[in-house]
Amino acid sequence: MLRVLKLTSVQCVVMVVVWCSAMTLNGCASLKTPKLSLPEKKVDASPSSIAQLGTALPAMKPGDDRELCLIAADQMSEAGHWDDAVELYLKAESLAPKKPKLDAKLAPAFAGAGKYAESTSRYRRLLETAPNDAELRNNFAWTLMESGDVVRAEEEFRTAMRLSPHESRAAVNLGVLLARQKRYDEALAILTSSIGEPAAHHNIGVVAIEAGDEATAVRAFEKAVSLPGAPKASVEFLASLKSNEAMSQSLR
Repeated sequence: MLRVLKLTSVQCVVMVVVWCSAMTLNGCASLKTPKLSLPEKKVDASPSSIAQLGTALPAMKPGDDRELCLIAADQMSEAGHWDDAVELYLKAESLAPKKPKLDAKLAPAFAGAGKYAESTSRYRRLLETAPNDAELRNNFAWTLMESGDVVRAEEEFRTAMRLSPHESRAAVNLGVLLARQKRYDEALAILTSSIGEPAAHHNIGVVAIEAGDEATAVRAFEKAVSLPGAPKASVEFLASLKSNEAMSQSLR
């Protein structure tokens, strides 16, 4: 089970992940949301079922099936039930083919469902009308990274950083991308300028563990804990790694 903590500073937010049975790195709102288990039953978009989800329904008229689908889809999306959200958004689109496409809703929903080709297609169409939207480019870049297109993802993260130099999310995500490629020095420079040196070393340590690079992880956490303002989680990670190393040596 993952427990995610937020550390805030004057100009940035970094999410620090505590090591439990599994590990990942989540950076701000743009990072991929862990999937929740999907409901076993088919989603019911009837008014009574939607009301049970906790949202008061607006007054509906006959033929408002599209609005019902959108309400249900939004709630499925908020809960992380991405496959159901996609199905409902597509249903809503089909019920009103002359209305604008639901790209802004379907792009992240497709990404959450792991359907990256469909997601990137929707993001590209959004960017045609908003090419200078840094947050949109950041989310597009994250989807490209998750799909495995790391070259294009890096380009898009850097574009987002140029469009919004004071926004840290694209820089944090670029740092994750570089660290995943074991370009640790580059990642450290990017992350340090965005979230500070202690958190930068910590995040590199987390990514290194994901990659099975425990030696780099140990060095990163050791550096993090040696600095003022080190995340408490860095101490926990380092202790766990040292404990595992000691146990491995005792079994030899």
